[in-house]
Parts: sequence; C-alpha cells; structure tokens
Amino acid sequence: MSQLTVHFEKRAARLRDCATIEVSEGQRATTHRLVPHNPSAVGVVMYVGRGGIGTIGLDDPASAPAELGEDMTLDLRAIDSLIDLAVEGRATAFHLARGGCIEVRGLNHEPRTWMNALPRPGWRRRAKRTDYAPYR
Repeated sequence: MSQLTVHFEKRAARLRDCATIEVSEGQRATTHRLVPHNPSAVGVVMYVGRGGIGTIGLDDPASAPAELGEDMTLDLRAIDSLIDLAVEGRATAFHLARGGCIEVRGLNHEPRTWMNALPRPGWRRRAKRTDYAPYR
C-alpha cells in the first residue's frame, strides 16, 4: 500500500462521523473516494496507479486534478489541503455547457481552476453555480 493511500485513509478515518470512504480496484489504478454524508458537500477522489503515481481532486467535473507522485511532501500537503477544503465547504463550482471552474474561498485570494471554459464576460452569471456546504 502506498504512502499516499495510507495518508488518505488515515485522514478519512478521522471523518467517520461525517463521511465514508469507498475504495475500488481497477486494472490500472485504485480509486479512493471520500463521500460526505451531507449531500450538499463535495467529495474528494484520489486515483493511485502503479508506483504510487496518481491524481487527487474534488469530486466535481469542473475540478482539475492535482498530480501526485513527484514529491511526497508536496503530495501529502495536496491531500491534506483538498480534504480540508472539502470538509470546510470552501469551494464553489461554476458549470457551463462544456466545462466550468472551481473557486476556492477563505484564502488570501480566490484562485480559479479552469477546465474547458473560456472566461468570457458574464460567463459566471450564465453558469450553474454550486456552493458546497461543510461536512459538519
């Protein structure tokens, strides 16, 4: 079992009162999914392939996953950061016909993660907005 998997599962175990963990084995990767009990909250999905290389992201199509496997210290921080973000309900998703973006609240600035969306004037007014709730 990789260090990424162990770390993710330890973090998920501390959230037993408000989330469950689902693990599924595939041919190329193992999927670890943190599923909140609150249906208005967003989950976290981590894929780990052979050699401990994988991705982690919010369980939303507009979320661009972060790559894991290059630097273990940074990888563990990415896991902690995404789980904390989801648990605290600090994400807002904007969905367009062909993509969207995730905005993160509570930091010094609001970074945007883009996926298949071009920032055109008024796009956020036309997009379907989802403000994710905290787990607790």
